[in-house]
Amino acid sequence: MNLQEELKALKERIAELEEQVKEEQEFPQSGERYWCISGSWVNSFFWKSEQLDLDRYRIGNIFKTEDEAKFALEKLKVEAELRKFSRPFKRGSLNFIICFDTEEDKLYTETRRFMNQGSLYFECIGKIELAI
Repeated sequence: MNLQEELKALKERIAELEEQVKEEQEFPQSGERYWCISGSWVNSFFWKSEQLDLDRYRIGNIFKTEDEAKFALEKLKVEAELRKFSRPFKRGSLNFIICFDTEEDKLYTETRRFMNQGSLYFECIGKIELAI
């Protein structure tokens, strides 16, 4: 491939990436179907830029597909169950967290002296075992 062909291929790839970014930024568009969590199930609606649509968008309750919405709902259910066994971070105490080793494909626990955004803290390993 000569320099002109390489340049043409790069320009085409840049145009593809720009289009992909544009599509991702513009979801949802007027009249486009979206999914959201409604109570303990998911519903679909068509985007009208009405207040309810905008409120859902602001809190992150807008999904492109039903599967994405169902996954988010299941994640919220699991987090709610885990929260029942957790406690707030306690400075000067052992704060156990659940970790997942993606290379070993297994769960393990660690202690934390500092707070991590979004982490659930447990007073002991026994509470983690109960939660799991």
